[in-house]
Amino acid sequence: MRKRAKNEPEESPTPCEKCNARCCRYLAIEIDAPRTAADYDDIRWYLLHRRVAVFIDHDGVWHLEFRTRCEALGEDNRCTIYEQRPRICRKHGEENLCEYHASPYAVYMRTVEDLERYREEKRRRRGRRRQRGAVSG
Repeated sequence: MRKRAKNEPEESPTPCEKCNARCCRYLAIEIDAPRTAADYDDIRWYLLHRRVAVFIDHDGVWHLEFRTRCEALGEDNRCTIYEQRPRICRKHGEENLCEYHASPYAVYMRTVEDLERYREEKRRRRGRRRQRGAVSG
C-alpha cells in the first residue's frame, strides 16, 4: 500500500469529492426487456421524447433513462441535502458501482435510429448463430 505524503489530502471514502455529479443528472427505471414487436414499438415511443434514452446495463437489464438534473444539485455540483439525501442516493455509490468508476451502459440508445441499429445487429447475430448450427448439424 502506498504511503500518503504529509501534505497530501486523505482519500475520500467516496468518489463524490472528485466527480462532477454524473449520477445526479439523470434517473433511470428498470423496464422489461422487449420480446415482441409491440414491446419494441413502446421503446420507439419512449425514444421519440426529448431527453429520454433507453440503455442495457452490463448485466443485460433494460432501463428507461430520463436526462434531468436533480433539484438538490447545487451550482457547484454538490448535493445541497447531502445529509438528508434519499436512500437511493445513499446506496448508489456502494461497492464502487457508480459512474465515476465505470459507465453503466453496455448499449445506449438515444434515438429511434439507435434502436433500429440495435435490432438489426441482433438479427444479424441471430442469423450467424443459425448458420453455424445448420453447418454443424
